[in-house]
Amino acid sequence: MIASRISRRAVLGAGGALAVSASFIRPARAAVELRLTHPADISHPVHTEAEAMVKRIADRTKGEVKITIFPNNALGSPVEAAQQTRLGAIDMMLFNPANIEALSKTIGVINIPYQFDSYEHAHRTLDVTARDWIAEQLKTAGFAWIANFEWGFRATTNSRRPINQPADVQGLKIRVPPELAIKAAFEALGASTQTIAFQEVYLALANKVVDGQDNPVGTTFAAKFYEAQKHIALTRHIYAPIVFCANPRVWSGKLSEEQRKIVSEEAKAAGNASRKGVRDNEEKNLADMQKAGVELTRPDVAPFREKMGPAYDQLRKALGEDVWNAWTKLVSEARTA
Repeated sequence: MIASRISRRAVLGAGGALAVSASFIRPARAAVELRLTHPADISHPVHTEAEAMVKRIADRTKGEVKITIFPNNALGSPVEAAQQTRLGAIDMMLFNPANIEALSKTIGVINIPYQFDSYEHAHRTLDVTARDWIAEQLKTAGFAWIANFEWGFRATTNSRRPINQPADVQGLKIRVPPELAIKAAFEALGASTQTIAFQEVYLALANKVVDGQDNPVGTTFAAKFYEAQKHIALTRHIYAPIVFCANPRVWSGKLSEEQRKIVSEEAKAAGNASRKGVRDNEEKNLADMQKAGVELTRPDVAPFREKMGPAYDQLRKALGEDVWNAWTKLVSEARTA
């Protein structure tokens, strides 16, 4: 009986020691593998900085968060990919907020023509005065906002004539994406517009289906649209950001709080670097297009802004008076933020 009790104690003691030792062993986490898509060419700062971002995230999480990038609309058009991200078929996406106008009417305020005075003004609006407002609109639309990247101010190209004043736009046939603000802006200037998918723009320009198109300088250069155009004008009619978002269930359900913090920090750093890259590359891209025979003009934007009355009326009606007033107040506050 005594021997039996001693033996039992020994076994229990050994088991307790094993349990204590096991409590200090942290099991290895299975890697979280995510897919990220975006519309940029692989040479664009949005892509190059996203590549650097996912490497830093993998390093800092010791391989626990692995993100695979699908650039250049590889998983579908921006509108299609945004819908798939919202549904959870795609985990993360970098996109122009205008791409989700069908899901969020209010987010279209970001595209109001000639509302931003400069890159700095646009960034203060998105990062400071309107940050929480934008995040809430994206949340309502089904996205978890993470950081802001850069697309840039849009420029206008065409094959017919240089653009120096609003009258030069009148009568041009301009390809536009399915975005109300861009369509309204060009029609206010007297152009006719035609909606054509991004993947079909080059052929439409080359075959003279349309006279011109508008995109940020970096996009026009990367997509080689300039090869089918004779003129580019820095009309700067609309500023287009790129937002980095995740499916909310992926963001909250697959990533720990520590991992979300790392992703957010690295995304913010990558977004800032993409902004610098877009601006640094703009003049180089313009110089290369000029070498290829494209004529560059830098018109005063004030006369163009003065022609936006019909566009503003159309957008104010589409967005609603309350949304219009709330947003324009945030834009105005950013001038002194």
